[in-house]
Amino acid sequence: MNVLVFSHYFELAKELISAGSRVGDVSLLLSSDQRDREGEVKGARRVIICDVSSEDQSGLLNAITSLAKDYDLLIFSSDKRGRELIGQVAQKLERAVATEVSSLSLSNGKLIIERMTYGGKAISVEELSLPAAISIQKGKFKPLDADSAHETLHCKFEAARSYEVVERRPKPKLGIPLDKADVVVAAGRGFKRKEDLKLAQELAELFNGVVGSTRPLAADLKWVPEESWIGISGVRIAPKLLFVVGASGQQQFSAGIIDSKVIVAINNDPGAPIFENSDYGIVKDLYEFLPALIKRLRELR
Repeated sequence: MNVLVFSHYFELAKELISAGSRVGDVSLLLSSDQRDREGEVKGARRVIICDVSSEDQSGLLNAITSLAKDYDLLIFSSDKRGRELIGQVAQKLERAVATEVSSLSLSNGKLIIERMTYGGKAISVEELSLPAAISIQKGKFKPLDADSAHETLHCKFEAARSYEVVERRPKPKLGIPLDKADVVVAAGRGFKRKEDLKLAQELAELFNGVVGSTRPLAADLKWVPEESWIGISGVRIAPKLLFVVGASGQQQFSAGIIDSKVIVAINNDPGAPIFENSDYGIVKDLYEFLPALIKRLRELR
């Protein structure tokens, strides 16, 4: 079986190669701004370098759909941009599609996958007819170590852009990325004002950690950058220590924290769902507990 993999982020592409190699021969598509990473590719039989930037979503859609006729399976990463792209590709090609895949194999010409469902509370085993497109959960496949020779192809595609880029502005850096932090403080709707998030920031700084948030604070209230959004539609995290402060712990959020090593929940509602997924639970108003905790931690330093 022929497999084509692509990710906007080269480090994630390494995981996709590992996943694809379990069911077929892998070709890796590199965007024009990833071409310098070709020497780091391991496990792919072919590397296709296209003249489209990873920032050009419509150009990538055109490139991938043009190449797709030669591939039984298309694999993308389950980050925000990957989820957008797989939907567009599957719709345009009218292919079977599955997201959040954590395992895959072949059986009698069918693709057998396992994927997260019900907001992370269950694993669904499904059978897909080929050709198909899937996205892979981050961290489920270890990048391959063995060196392997590969064929290199260079492809040019006609521009399919329906818009013009007039300006580019880099996003402000937020320090340690959420998914790489050892300690995270996740803030929820229990915070009454944007200014009060300084309590979460103070706690995070004591542990050299970072602050994340639930969907309402990032998407609805815009109190924090979108990159701080934790959950099934945001960033999935697996820190060594996670403080969940003032968040009820609904499925959309809880699916993004299930791999955390130790979870400490602080909520004034003893019936909040977050306590079901926590190692330690404090039933207390965050405005009373956080200042006391921060004060005590500073005394112990």
